[in-house]
Parts: sequence; structure tokens; C-alpha cells
Amino acid sequence: MSERADIWERRIEAAVPKLPYGLLAFSTLGATLFDADHAAPGPTLAIAAVTLVWLLLRERLPAGVFVAGLLVCAAALSTRSPVFGFFVFSGYIVLDGVPGAWKIPPLVVTALLGGLSQSGGWPIESPALFAVLAAVNVVIAGTMYAAALINEERHAQRQEMERQAGVLEERQRLAREIHDTLAQDLTGVIAQLEAAAQARARGADDSGHLEAAAQLAREGLAEARRSVRALGPGALEGARLPEALEQVTESWSERNGVRAAFATTGTPRPVQPEVEVTLLRAAQEALANVARHARASRVGLTLSYMEDLVTLDVRDDGVGFAHTNGGFGLTGMRQRVEGVGGALVVESAPGEGTAISASVPA
Repeated sequence: MSERADIWERRIEAAVPKLPYGLLAFSTLGATLFDADHAAPGPTLAIAAVTLVWLLLRERLPAGVFVAGLLVCAAALSTRSPVFGFFVFSGYIVLDGVPGAWKIPPLVVTALLGGLSQSGGWPIESPALFAVLAAVNVVIAGTMYAAALINEERHAQRQEMERQAGVLEERQRLAREIHDTLAQDLTGVIAQLEAAAQARARGADDSGHLEAAAQLAREGLAEARRSVRALGPGALEGARLPEALEQVTESWSERNGVRAAFATTGTPRPVQPEVEVTLLRAAQEALANVARHARASRVGLTLSYMEDLVTLDVRDDGVGFAHTNGGFGLTGMRQRVEGVGGALVVESAPGEGTAISASVPA
């Protein structure tokens, strides 16, 4: 995906959650100014106000509860004026937190409410027209649902292809690095040792060849150490794990405009480098997931030093999700943590935020 297309996709994703507010305002204005004869404006404005409050509670409610309440409000508004058919469309765009097939009932209800508004509102004056329009809306809703499933599958496939391409590119880079440095140095060491053996067999001085072999070995070791440092996280360069995590947290908070706090419990002590790298990568992946999916207002990271464990907890107050097997990010995080003998626990539910805990041996 090009950079410009990616920017537009992010803008659209950011605008979609705000669309129901605009549709509610537009529908309320139209119903009260241009359709006052259909229903008294007082009750209509009262129901619209309740709907607005319900929209504001979206982040605090489980996805299923929020969608059900929103459809009740939409139904009440639709009986006041058919102009609220514009707002009814919100039922199609608030289902991101509803899992799988549970999206179907809200889609059908939204389609029926759309048919009600399009046929003239309540009371139904032409049942046949309502039935036809409702059926058409149900078909459209089903098509939208099927298209969404296809898009999700394609997105997952694209992510997998990008991940595999990244892995292949990194392997090729490492292969070139090894070939251009370590392999050449080792070849030189072998050549010098063979020359030293030949010189010794002839009774000649072999010290020059041995010194050259030692120098090549030292250079190869230095190059290997530089390569290892290049593979390691830059945040750990010259910093302990708590300081590195605090730096990552602050940078992420400034970059994403979300409040994030880091705290340490217990007495910090040195741990194995691979453990430090694992916990730092886990924090970075968890924060990246919050930025991409959670729509959170607060994030908290806690690094806990216990007797035989070091634990990193990352909690957010975002929208959560209904299952914890996750995508490639969580899978990679779990594999990395288990690779050093640790365990990863993910707790989440729609509307209740997400908590990730990575525990590794100290």
C-alpha cells in the first residue's frame, strides 16, 4: 500500500467513529425544522438527547450492549420522523467490536429500520412497500456483511504476505552481512593457519602467519559484536530496562497523543539481555496494538521485579475485543516470551479495555 493511500485509510478510520454524531445532528435538525408536522419537536429532541448521551458512553460499554441500546434509540427516533433514516445508517458502522456472526441481528434490525424510514415512517401506511424496501435493505446489509468478511480475510492475507516479505528481507540482509564480514574473516584465519602449518613443516618462522590469524580473529569478533548490537533494541543502548521502558512509553505517548504512565515495583536488578529484549519488544508491540486498535484514553505499564520472575503488565481503557488469540502481533509476542521460558496472558472483553501480562524468569 502506498504512503498516500495509507494516510487516507487512517483518516477514514479516524472519521468513521464520529459519523454517528453528524448523522444524529443532521437528522434531528431536519426532523425539527422541516418535519414538525409529523411529530412534536419536544419529545423528538428529548429522544435525540438520550441518543447523544448513549453515543458518548460507547467507550464505557460492552460492544453488544452499546449496539443494542443504539438500535433502540434509532427505532424510537424512526417512529418520530422518517428523516431519522439518515441516523439509522449508524447501525452499519458501529459493529467493529461485535464478534463474528453476532453482527447479523443488528444488521437485520438496521435494515428493517431503514425500510421503515424509506416507506414513510410510523405508522406504516403501505405494508407492501415497507416489506419490499425492508427486503431490499436486508439484501444490501447481507452484501455489506459478506464484503466485510472478504475484506478482513484479504487484510489478514496481506499482513501475512508483508510479514513473510519482511522476514525474507531480514534473512537476506543477515546472509549478506555474514558473507561480507564474518565469512571472509574466517576464511582469512583458515588461510593464515594453513600457511603457518606449511611454514612450520619447512622449518620456517610461522609467527607472522599466527599473528595475522589472531588479528583477523579479533576483527571478526569485533564485527560479530557490532552485528549483534545492531540487531538489539536501540533503547537498551546504555540504559537499563526500566529506563528504556520509560523512554519508550514517553515517546509513544507524545507521538500518539494518549496519556501513558510507566511504573516499577520491586527492586530492579540485572537480568539476561535476551529477557530485557523480550520485555522491551513486548511493550513496544502492546503499545502499537493500542495505537492501532484500542481507541484508548489511558495506558499504564508496570514492570514488577519479584523473587524469581520479572513481569510486564500493559493495561488500557480502550474498546477491548471478544477473543484473545489475536493476530500476528500477539502471536509473535507470545512466541518471543515463551522462547525465554516465560508466559503471556491476555485479558480483554468488548468495552472493558485490554490487559497484557508477560512474565519471564529473572
